[in-house]
Amino acid sequence: MKPRVNGGKLLAIAAALAAAAAVSVSIWLDPPAENRARAMDEQRISRLLNTKMAIETYFRAHTALPVALDALYGDKERGSQGGWSDPESGELFGYEIAGEKSYRLCANFSRASSERDIFFYRGRPKHSAGRDCFEYRVKLE
Repeated sequence: MKPRVNGGKLLAIAAALAAAAAVSVSIWLDPPAENRARAMDEQRISRLLNTKMAIETYFRAHTALPVALDALYGDKERGSQGGWSDPESGELFGYEIAGEKSYRLCANFSRASSERDIFFYRGRPKHSAGRDCFEYRVKLE
């Protein structure tokens, strides 16, 4: 007597194997730790750009760059929104005055930005892993 093959069971087994393979390939190509690092770096860039806008708002109100990022917290025109700090460590971003209207903002990044990041997040500055700084100049319109 031949054993009978149940088509439904075979289909279920094949679907489970395909799903397991898809999950494995997905994790291998884009590990969770890499996704977390990318997300943290994207938050850092967003906060740096918000800090840049706050500095420019401060400059327009006071005709000078803030001495330190702490000065932005008390700026009534900005509303003390904050966010001038690293989302992971909570430390304030690095801030250096470079000239009368120019300054640098620095952060510690988990990873270097990739071509993939640049494609998805157009207009965002490229960065390397570790401490990286961006130079800005206040433009009065």
